[in-house]
Amino acid sequence: MNISVTVDPLEWQISQDTANSIVAWLANTIGAAESVLRVPDTGHDKRLFFKVVFCLYMLSALARLVSGLTVAYAGLCLFCLYMSAEISRSISACLS
Repeated sequence: MNISVTVDPLEWQISQDTANSIVAWLANTIGAAESVLRVPDTGHDKRLFFKVVFCLYMLSALARLVSGLTVAYAGLCLFCLYMSAEISRSISACLS
């Protein structure tokens, strides 16, 4: 059985504003993570440094137990839950 599904490339295009907002969000997130991780990296805050080391160690132990696809799927599920909570919050704000 040969089934072919046609994909229209025009259907997958996003607007320039959406692309700009996605790139801006990504840049802000990476910049915030960099600034947060710069403090323990310098060694000025020992307690924060050891918290980061502990979290990274736990993440590596978790990665040994489960596959990367499982972690990616769980992250995607959490992201979808977060986005649905944000959307419901904005809808309730618009209605009130």
